[in-house]
Amino acid sequence: MGAANMNMNMNINMNMNMNAPVSLGATPQRVRFNTADFRKLIPNTSTSTGVPGTLPAFHPNWDADLRTYIYLNDFVLKNVGWVATLDALAVIGKEPKADPLDPQLLAMLNAAPDREDRFAEIIDQNDADGAIGYYLGMLMIDPSRHPKSYLLIRVARRIGELVTMVLKGVHMHPRPSQLCPALVPMIDPPMTPSFPAGHALQSRLITLALKEARPGADDLLDYLAQRIGENRVIAGIHFLRDIDAGVAVANACYPLMKNSPIFTTLLADAKQELKDI
Repeated sequence: MGAANMNMNMNINMNMNMNAPVSLGATPQRVRFNTADFRKLIPNTSTSTGVPGTLPAFHPNWDADLRTYIYLNDFVLKNVGWVATLDALAVIGKEPKADPLDPQLLAMLNAAPDREDRFAEIIDQNDADGAIGYYLGMLMIDPSRHPKSYLLIRVARRIGELVTMVLKGVHMHPRPSQLCPALVPMIDPPMTPSFPAGHALQSRLITLALKEARPGADDLLDYLAQRIGENRVIAGIHFLRDIDAGVAVANACYPLMKNSPIFTTLLADAKQELKDI
């Protein structure tokens, strides 16, 4: 018998036996299905569903990541014209499309030897949760014990994400690896334009918020934001000027965030939470 016939026979046998009874001892066993049609004939005469007369409020500390949209919405409503205001800060030196790129690419090639030392760190920080974890560990913030502080970090990241993506759409600048064949990024570049750098912008916003909520940790927080941005250059994902623009935009964005009363309330609550850490 040829191989093709053997495969056909095996497939037929396997498929035809798919629903065969499972034998447990001497008696074949089958799955039983009960659609409970008989239950539908009996009316429910109960007069109470168990719903309390006074409805309880939902837990205030619900999903922090999704709750950030409330603060994002308020940021947009309280800052009409924010795009033009922040885009003015997104140009470092010359307009990105006209700026000579050779020095930028050479700086990235010179940074590449650090990839081995920072490999695990770069991979870990590649997504939002990974980068946030470094802030939580640095300040010993436990999301369950410090919900306001954790939400503050998430809000800063969410607003930074909006600002980043809008400005990327304005400038539409290519990634470094699209321009220089000698520069092979150590991870797949995000499918977004390069300028400005989102990691740098978002981490700077988180740092600015935490510096205000947790006085005394300024140097640590500044260094962490700078290192997260620097790692993106080492990884071959961003030009240095992408990082510089992200930081400049974040510095201008943070005062706009404080135009929102619900954000300033959150900031005060986080400061109260962190005063004993």
